[in-house]
Amino acid sequence: MGQIFTIHLAGAKFHFQLIKLNQVDRAVESQILLQGSTITLCKTAQHGWTQKETSNPIIQELVQAIGNTISLRYRI
Repeated sequence: MGQIFTIHLAGAKFHFQLIKLNQVDRAVESQILLQGSTITLCKTAQHGWTQKETSNPIIQELVQAIGNTISLRYRI
């Protein structure tokens, strides 16, 4: 993967790199590099996009924006 994406949210610009994208059954798990930290995002039908780790949490709006960008690019 390794593609770098840019999103604008609340007047700020965020760059993230998609490291790995896995689909297991109906759940999608993506590993990204955001501001020097590796973060795992999960998408399920019940909860939408959520952050897997509890340490170093990011705001839910940013999780949703990143997840939507990945969904649109890779049609998941």
